[in-house]
Amino acid sequence: MINYLPLTIFFKIYFLIFICCNKYKMSEGSIPNLISLSQIPVNFLQSVETDLLEPVVFNQGSATADGFTRFTLQNKGFLHSHSKVFLSVQSGAGVTNGYFTPTIGIGQVIKKAVLKIGNKTLNEVSAWDGLFAAKSTLIKSENNLERELYTTGRCMNEQFIYNIDSDTQASTYGLDNGLEYGTATTEVGLAMPTWAKMDTAKPAESPTFSVDLSDLFPFLKVNQLPLYMITEPINIELTFYPTVNHRLQIASTDTASAPALIRRQDIKFCADYVFYGESDEMERFADANKDMSFSFVDYRLIEATVTPATLATGIIRNLGMANRIVPRIITAVTDDVSADELAIISRANSLSPDLTAGVPGVVKYNIRYNDRYEFSRDVVNTARLFSILTDSEGVPFISRAGYSHQKNEITDQTLEGRVQSDSLEGSFFYLGTRLTGGRVGQRGLELHLSGDFPNDVTVLRSYAEYLRVARLSGGMMDIFNA
Repeated sequence: MINYLPLTIFFKIYFLIFICCNKYKMSEGSIPNLISLSQIPVNFLQSVETDLLEPVVFNQGSATADGFTRFTLQNKGFLHSHSKVFLSVQSGAGVTNGYFTPTIGIGQVIKKAVLKIGNKTLNEVSAWDGLFAAKSTLIKSENNLERELYTTGRCMNEQFIYNIDSDTQASTYGLDNGLEYGTATTEVGLAMPTWAKMDTAKPAESPTFSVDLSDLFPFLKVNQLPLYMITEPINIELTFYPTVNHRLQIASTDTASAPALIRRQDIKFCADYVFYGESDEMERFADANKDMSFSFVDYRLIEATVTPATLATGIIRNLGMANRIVPRIITAVTDDVSADELAIISRANSLSPDLTAGVPGVVKYNIRYNDRYEFSRDVVNTARLFSILTDSEGVPFISRAGYSHQKNEITDQTLEGRVQSDSLEGSFFYLGTRLTGGRVGQRGLELHLSGDFPNDVTVLRSYAEYLRVARLSGGMMDIFNA
């Protein structure tokens, strides 16, 4: 009888040696994807170097002209997507209770955000505060109160307002910033925390808030920039609104139209540069990825001046975007004039149709492209419009009264002397749609919209999300539409 035992042992030993060799070869020769913002399947040593960068260009702007600033990044490491831009605003003469709008906080000062590599634009978002307002509705209310109030100035959280004669019954709800409402017989309303206010007599005590880099640029939501692999200069450019009526909200007792200035000594870019490994892992990653492609989204603003009369009869607005892949569209019917520093919410709003005798005003909405409508018939029900928004963007934390002006449940108490119901009811009527028809054809997108909108409506804004591709080769970045 042949003895197979030594042969079996031989093959087992050979198999173990083969596995060990390949495992060693994998750990030494391959590097995981360090670009994607996901879990890295290898336990790498990671170090972070933080630089506090000053702007290389800064222009304050004026009462009618925009401000501007530019930061230039160093070409080292990976740029962390949660790097921050720090901003602070000093209120003008006669303003002792200035504050940032609860919906977007310090973001209300930013008009446009641009990320450039060399002379090529990676991300560019115009009317950035309007898009930021729509995206901010997706943040949980408790996060706004417990975190965002201190980091970005956002505090769009609501609480029940209990009746004066009862501890258990509440007929309305209003803003919640952690402070108590007035409990006197005459309701005195809500004030912003003292540390969050801007007082012209105490400029050094003006609060400093931050804006996340991934909120400014959609590219950084899913990717990290390998700065050390790029030979071109990388610039971040921010355009600010004019100094009057746009940069903060004021209390009812403050002087109107006082210029608010961005404090030059407080504007900084906190850049976090990430380094992986303890030897040559990053060099081997660069050698293995000399030609890389990134898929990401950008937002194109399509803006038009409208009146309530034109919206009542119905408009068909061509949004362009021909031959592009457009996954989603966000539309807002905005008040750009009366929603100034005298309101609670800034110009980053979206007004719903008027409420008549408790009945919502008429609205019709549809999108047409590639010779077909996205919806077989115009959507007219506000509950259905809210459901479509949820399908497109996620669950927004918006009350019924805030979205469609129904029920009138928002309190008539004030925030810094401004009646909350006047500013908050019907100011979050965002129309979001996830498109299902594939690449847009030659005729582009058409927005079909009509409704009984308020007299304050002045501008119609649509943000079209479209796919782009960036190619990094030889240290140079090329960017084109998908």
